[in-house]
Amino acid sequence: MRIPVSKEILKAKEWLHGADHICVVGHESPDGDAVGSVLGMTWALRTIGKKVSSSLPDDVPANFSFLPGSEDITSDIPLDADMLVSVDSADLNRLGVLVEKLAAPIDINIDHHISNSRFAIINLVDSETAATAEYLVGLLSLLGLSMNDKVATCLLTGLVTDTLGFRTSSTRSETLSAAHQLMQYDVSLHDIYHRTLHRRSYEATKLWGQALGNVCFEDGLVWTQVTLEGKADIGYTARGDADVVSQLTAIEGTEVAVVFVERVNSEVKISWRSLNGIDVADVARSFGGGGHQAAAGASIYGTNLERAQDVVLDRTREAMHNYRIQLTS
Repeated sequence: MRIPVSKEILKAKEWLHGADHICVVGHESPDGDAVGSVLGMTWALRTIGKKVSSSLPDDVPANFSFLPGSEDITSDIPLDADMLVSVDSADLNRLGVLVEKLAAPIDINIDHHISNSRFAIINLVDSETAATAEYLVGLLSLLGLSMNDKVATCLLTGLVTDTLGFRTSSTRSETLSAAHQLMQYDVSLHDIYHRTLHRRSYEATKLWGQALGNVCFEDGLVWTQVTLEGKADIGYTARGDADVVSQLTAIEGTEVAVVFVERVNSEVKISWRSLNGIDVADVARSFGGGGHQAAAGASIYGTNLERAQDVVLDRTREAMHNYRIQLTS
């Protein structure tokens, strides 16, 4: 993938090479692209001898614990870090509890979300790429950083998971070319696919059964919920939905899928997936969230599942209605 060399990229290169201790951070409820991009950037910076720390606001999900360096990720920002780099986060609030620990603004923001708010001093955003990991494949060399087996393993994990195994509509020929570049190193696509997309814990499988048993379908809109009580009953301790939302998209006739996840302190996390062109990122922005046209998320605070479900489904139905009118006009 060819990336034009901009003034922003040259400035980022200068800053990275001049820093002493760089902290790479990612978003809350980290997915494969967040974990893979944080670690991929971390290992790439170490190729030029930099001291680098990796931070995430939440624990690394178990299915990404095989990635090199995952055991060293913390939820702290070192006091002596003189450079802060955010990867795969569309806005500052997505950094969760890390925001409260920031002693200075984010220096460099590297992302692929179309809804990115350009919250850093230097913003490197390419919304055409299917994953931040894909963007990094082309960006690293322009930043004067090298690829190696560890970097490639982490970035291929981000690429595979954010495209659901190269099945999303965001997958382009350039995406496959990036994967081809990464596979020139000592990485196993089969192993990454199996660990991240195929294998599930017993508790996650039980959660699927619980959530899929409560699925509702109405005129192309499908939704379900994950409750705190339900998660406690089966011993599922992660904050997310075990990717239930991707299972909903397999239901015949689905245009938009939504999952509501109840969290502590009156928070409800919402995930959307769109299959036919409806811009769910626009819907998510109505609730302070964002993402991509086909995949987005948001959190609503100070509410419960019933109230959140009512307002979110109404807004989603409105978006679907307007999109259908647009198609016929």
